[in-house]
Amino acid sequence: MKRSDIISGTLIVLVGLLMIFVVVPRQIKSFSGYGLDPAFFPLSLLWLLVALGALLVATRLLKPVDPEAEGGGLDGSNWAYIGTAAMYFVLGFLAITAVGFVIAGAGMMIVLMLAIEKREARWTEVVLFPVATAFVIYWLLYNVFSVQLPSGPF
Repeated sequence: MKRSDIISGTLIVLVGLLMIFVVVPRQIKSFSGYGLDPAFFPLSLLWLLVALGALLVATRLLKPVDPEAEGGGLDGSNWAYIGTAAMYFVLGFLAITAVGFVIAGAGMMIVLMLAIEKREARWTEVVLFPVATAFVIYWLLYNVFSVQLPSGPF
């Protein structure tokens, strides 16, 4: 899968750079009145994404070609998985802007836990953990790092 890794790594780098230099500056108003700049966490994660994409490309370019490992393209189930994941993130973004970070974040974690659960799930794990985690993340970002998040009805 050398060719597909190089293509996907290159696309990850290009999308990350586009987000860093175009989208984030237009969407996040930077100010340094107090606390961390609102663009700090998105830019940190995007730079990490760019670095990992570049690492993927570099490791695949330096790796010797193995003709047996070079497989075909993506099949229908792969594209369905990619489409489902993309829709999950788009709906999650829309939910965060509509109902706030805590409700949407907890809901997204619950859906994700139910989707990847391999055994019988207990309601305490599926409900209490995501709700508590969403509250803790919101509290830390808002109170400790002074990052404004959509709060919804709260």
